[in-house]
Amino acid sequence: MNGPPALHRKMRPSAAFVALGEEGLRAIAERIDTLFHRDDVEDVHALRVAVRHLRAVTWAFGPVLPQRVEARWKRALRDVADAASEVRDWDVFLAETLAPALTMQPQDPVLAALIDVAQARRSQAHGAMTARLSQYRPSPLPTLHRDLLHIAAAPSGGGRLGAFATKRIRKARNRTRELARVARDGETRHVHKLRIGNKRLRYSIEALSDVLPGRYRKRLRKKLVARQSELGAIIDGAVARRLMSECLSA
Repeated sequence: MNGPPALHRKMRPSAAFVALGEEGLRAIAERIDTLFHRDDVEDVHALRVAVRHLRAVTWAFGPVLPQRVEARWKRALRDVADAASEVRDWDVFLAETLAPALTMQPQDPVLAALIDVAQARRSQAHGAMTARLSQYRPSPLPTLHRDLLHIAAAPSGGGRLGAFATKRIRKARNRTRELARVARDGETRHVHKLRIGNKRLRYSIEALSDVLPGRYRKRLRKKLVARQSELGAIIDGAVARRLMSECLSA
């Protein structure tokens, strides 16, 4: 796999989006191909991470993208993320809730039955995921590639990447601060929104790292990684309760 593209502060934002977009689409296509050849929990996770990165890039460069292009990329990437979300939920539930419980109570018949139900639901979700992803390769993946060709050929604008990137990261940071303020009430939906905003800011920083000041690349990113783990544990707990209820109902 190729390494990340090199960015520099004086390049045009549109040129940077083309470079990062090509890398992101290649990573997603490779992970989709892998999922058709084997069934591994880490491959599902890797696809979702690749999609998150490209969604963050699409947001970061939104101001220099044609509106229809930005909308198409957001829609396509959301669809890919949604296709893998249910499988990932079952994977986390099986690994982090049911497996530790089985270790503590290996002879519990109810727990064994719950695991059987969860594995069956996971298998169904995996079939649905691969069916949806098989439609992604013929379309819209080629359309997104064509968007990059058009952007590369169009007159570039938007100033220089260094100033543009700093401005966008500052905007994402301010938005994340507001989400954190709202999430203090502890409501799951507010925590979930904060988690999404946290990821967007983190992955935007990682994508634009070459042209950002050190305070963003190091100190802020470190805080975001730690917060992401904390928020993930809260949301995973909420998902686990929902999936447990489904298994018990079955």
